[in-house]
Amino acid sequence: MSKMNDKRIRADNANELLMTIAYTGRKFFHHGGAVSHFEVDCRGRIWFIDGYRGDKIYTHYTNGRWRGFSQGGTLRGLIIALRDYISHSKTIGGAVGPFPSWYSDGDPWGYGEDMKIVQNCAKRLGITRAKDDKENQS
Repeated sequence: MSKMNDKRIRADNANELLMTIAYTGRKFFHHGGAVSHFEVDCRGRIWFIDGYRGDKIYTHYTNGRWRGFSQGGTLRGLIIALRDYISHSKTIGGAVGPFPSWYSDGDPWGYGEDMKIVQNCAKRLGITRAKDDKENQS
């Protein structure tokens, strides 16, 4: 498989995670029937398409505010982590939790029990590692 195909497969995985986030909990990334998603262009560049504004955002500009990004800073951090996953197959760490209880009572997204659906989806897709996997990598 080529690097380009690998990126596109990881982008599909990231988009599946975004769909899960969009259709559970508070429905982040879901706007009037449109869901934000990633695209990989013919040169391998990674773009984020904002579902609310429809703007195409080049994800490798990390300085300052992204023009057209309608979500907050926590979700921008998630998009940056997913960009690194798509680009380099780097797992996203704790970007989808679980979160410590001292941090917004362990539920900074306000997703409640639906956060487990998001976390399980990320694990199933290989976007995050199971806790045991991390220990075995040492």
